[in-house]
Amino acid sequence: MLQRVVSWVSVVFFMMMMGATAAHAQSSDLAITKTDGVTTAVPGGSVTYTITASNAGPDPVTGATVADTFPAALTATWTCVGAGGGTCTASGSGNINDTVDLPVGGSVTYTATASISAAATGSLSNTATVAPPGGVTDPNPGNESATDTDTLDPQADLAITKTDGVTTAVPGGSVTYTIVASNAGPSDAPGATVADTFPAALTATWTCVGAGGATCTASGSGNISDTVNLPAGGSVTYTVSATVSAAATGTLSNTATVTAPAGVTDPTPGNNSATDTDTITPQADLAITKTDGVTTVTAGGTVTYTITASNAGPSGVAGATVSDTLPAALTGGTWTCVGASGGTCTASGSGNISDSVNLPVGASVIYTVTATVSASATGTLSNTATVSAPGGVSDPTPGNNSATDTDTITAAPSAIPTLSEWALLALAGLVLLAAARSRRMLR
Repeated sequence: MLQRVVSWVSVVFFMMMMGATAAHAQSSDLAITKTDGVTTAVPGGSVTYTITASNAGPDPVTGATVADTFPAALTATWTCVGAGGGTCTASGSGNINDTVDLPVGGSVTYTATASISAAATGSLSNTATVAPPGGVTDPNPGNESATDTDTLDPQADLAITKTDGVTTAVPGGSVTYTIVASNAGPSDAPGATVADTFPAALTATWTCVGAGGATCTASGSGNISDTVNLPAGGSVTYTVSATVSAAATGTLSNTATVTAPAGVTDPTPGNNSATDTDTITPQADLAITKTDGVTTVTAGGTVTYTITASNAGPSGVAGATVSDTLPAALTGGTWTCVGASGGTCTASGSGNISDSVNLPVGASVIYTVTATVSASATGTLSNTATVSAPGGVSDPTPGNNSATDTDTITAAPSAIPTLSEWALLALAGLVLLAAARSRRMLR
């Protein structure tokens, strides 16, 4: 009887032991953490994530999976090292999808270095997970994933240059500016603004081409106020052809600017504007002609000169001087003047001419001079008129700034003598007497 009881007890103990073994499924508290140590990231820059997967037990795990699918804005490479007996793949690129062994208390740590797309916007959110293999339960699954989120803070070092390659400009001429707006990054700057308000002295047209993926408006006229796309490393180049007003004076100063779009910070704003300054140097081809339309004059007679001063440009002139000193053989000189095409002069005068005139480009002033030639004048009558540019204005062709008219002086005809009435009666009597005598002789 006792032996039977002992056998039953042994059977029950064995069954209890078997049930206890069947009830002990493998259990492991796997966890993961992920951080890049910052809360903001710059498009075009980089971030470095530290991802650690660990096992708090109670059972070791063979063949757990660590995964991280990086967002499209990131291009990543990674390395991994184990601790406490943990093992993982040593390195890789792109997404992580790694089979790891995690003893109790062991861990694996990934260091992922990722470049951020220069065009990225919004926020950068990235999640890593650790998952136990089949047959292993995790009593605390809430710590099997970890997410790191950064606010994206675009930064773009925009810069602009402007030059016409010269230091002086001629009124009535032209200048050609080259304006280059560029982005040194690290982030893209879509919707940046390039602006240039030209001074009143300029009348401009322009063209634009992009490089490095940058875009701009192809052409335009007048001021520039253009919305451009400037990826990191890109640039836009404007070529501005401008006519300088013929009346411009002083200096010609012109500034171009580039401005980052809203939401993009420029860390070095000091290079966001550029100014080109030229000294204005007027040039005017002044010329003068003078003629009286004849080659001889009579002593005691009169002459009429036509004097025309003109400006072929390219610059307009205010305050030029027309001069004509009449020779001593001319007396009683008077003159009148009229302007054409915007030219102005003194309306009339007498004696020598020394007149301040205004001559816009293409304008002229015309003097008509009337004078008496001295009755005692002999030889030749030579008279010169000149036109002179005012201070600060250069004349590229000074050889036509004077004109001379030369005439030969001829003597006045001798006077025919006249007889008084009594002398005429006496002469008539003599004629009658001579006729009578001739008749007597014929008889």
